[in-house]
Amino acid sequence: MRYINKLDMYLRSLPTAKFILMMTLISYLVVIPVVLMGFFMNTHVGGPEFEDIPLVLMILIVVVIGPIWETIVYQLLIIRQLKKRIFFKNRSSLTILVSALVFGAVHIYSIYYMFYAFIIGFLFAYTFVIYEEKKASAFWVTMAIHGLRNGIAMLITDIELIYQLIN
Repeated sequence: MRYINKLDMYLRSLPTAKFILMMTLISYLVVIPVVLMGFFMNTHVGGPEFEDIPLVLMILIVVVIGPIWETIVYQLLIIRQLKKRIFFKNRSSLTILVSALVFGAVHIYSIYYMFYAFIIGFLFAYTFVIYEEKKASAFWVTMAIHGLRNGIAMLITDIELIYQLIN
């Protein structure tokens, strides 16, 4: 628990740009066990597929529209509505957990992907709560991490497609 508190204090002390980069990196590190579990169990983790969509439209959906929409619904609306309730008022951890559970529950590509999305949703909700407490751009910081993360994931999974388009 001490290490988690130290990490929390460290993350809260970072300037926004470094925070966005650090949270994006962390979002990849924390899901490694889920990805490895799927690999060793010979199970496809799953996820959205955009095979028949033009690349530019896919980038727009994955990097901009999706993160904006999901940040509005799963962080902004849920967290702000929960914080209005007396039970959740001073329970940021519980608010983060509920937001993450809903985020994970709607990503129904597979049970592995739901768990994967829960972990990522936890990080997004954590970000949103921190930046709300800082009275800063909670929506835009969370959306930036989400968009950057999705963009990198898309690049990694579609590198062959992008290579074919370039050549």
